[in-house]
Amino acid sequence: MDPFDQTSRLLAECRELQQSLRRFRTLRALLAAPEGPGLRARLARVLGHVRLHVPTAGGPRPGAPGPVASLPPGDPATAAAPDSPKPVRAVHWNIEKALRRAGIERALREEPGLADADLVLLNEVDVGMARSGNLDVAASLGAALGRFAAWAPMFLEITAGRDDDVAAAGGRGNAEGLLGLAGLSRWPLGAVRVVELPSPSEFQFEVERMFGRHVALVAEVLRPGAPFVAVAAHLEVHRGRAHRAAQVRAAAEALRGETRPVILGGDFNTHTFDRGVPLASLRAGLPLLLAPEAALERRFVRPFEGRTREFLFDELRDAGFAWEPFTDFAPTLRLRFERVREARGLSTLLGPFRNAVLARMERRALLKLDWFAGRGWSGGRGWTVVGLDGPEGLSDHAPVGAEFR
Repeated sequence: MDPFDQTSRLLAECRELQQSLRRFRTLRALLAAPEGPGLRARLARVLGHVRLHVPTAGGPRPGAPGPVASLPPGDPATAAAPDSPKPVRAVHWNIEKALRRAGIERALREEPGLADADLVLLNEVDVGMARSGNLDVAASLGAALGRFAAWAPMFLEITAGRDDDVAAAGGRGNAEGLLGLAGLSRWPLGAVRVVELPSPSEFQFEVERMFGRHVALVAEVLRPGAPFVAVAAHLEVHRGRAHRAAQVRAAAEALRGETRPVILGGDFNTHTFDRGVPLASLRAGLPLLLAPEAALERRFVRPFEGRTREFLFDELRDAGFAWEPFTDFAPTLRLRFERVREARGLSTLLGPFRNAVLARMERRALLKLDWFAGRGWSGGRGWTVVGLDGPEGLSDHAPVGAEFR
């Protein structure tokens, strides 16, 4: 039996682990501590816990998520679903930890390009974080939309978070304190598994104050007569192109031998820069400031081309995936330098010209970070839903949709 099949058990364990981890400022100190092996074993159990949910028998009620039933990992849900010869309509959205959960639910229910999707893949999905109301976000959205849901944790957070998270928390403490990713499906889910991806664990623990790793969530979608595999992933933003390529390589290796069609979606963080290296701020800042407008736009919306290309696309191609049929090549995020650590050093160098220069760079930093890729499909199309992103929007990312035929 899953040791965390009861929410109260998971909550108690997570709170104890948060308290224990706060004592360590470095990952090395944690690993060297006498209690380190025991803490790591407990963390592995928590972070290996996948939560599955089925919609309630009465269906969703607008604005009232209601209770959901939780299934052990790997057990197929068995609700009836009509046969569907139509293409699969999929949505991916980095929902920025659901800081505006009610609006996100409304958009998924009503917004053209998002409403009535067969499959919704979500990044930055909390369970028990104060910034999102200490909710199980995937469970609440699945219940509200009448969808089967799967959620997997990536990190246990030991602070209120970063950027806008602290204000959203409003002084409340975390419950479970978990950040992960999720998938919502019109059809029942079969086997669900987690694939661990290479991660800069030291940076994430010591700078972002969270323990864990990046993962891919892999789920069988039991579409009647035509099952397929859905994969949600959120790739690393703080390191370079080679690191993201290694993450995609690990995910592709886990899918080796899979003969059913595959839909892979996520925030791939394809900003085309190598962070975490000497002079990273200058290497990124100069093109943002001086590169010709057309060249910069092409670099950011077609990051699989040219000398600054993201190597992860080479890995996708080698594994038999295509992405161009499933995108419109529109940007999905406007960079905000207040959230970029390297920009702090750059700001010092700019001196009195700081505000003007950073404003110009932000206007030009329109990035295509969010993607769908598919394998085993005959074709499709993609779109970006504009107007929901930005500082005043529902998330810092625009959602993307795709049709798989």
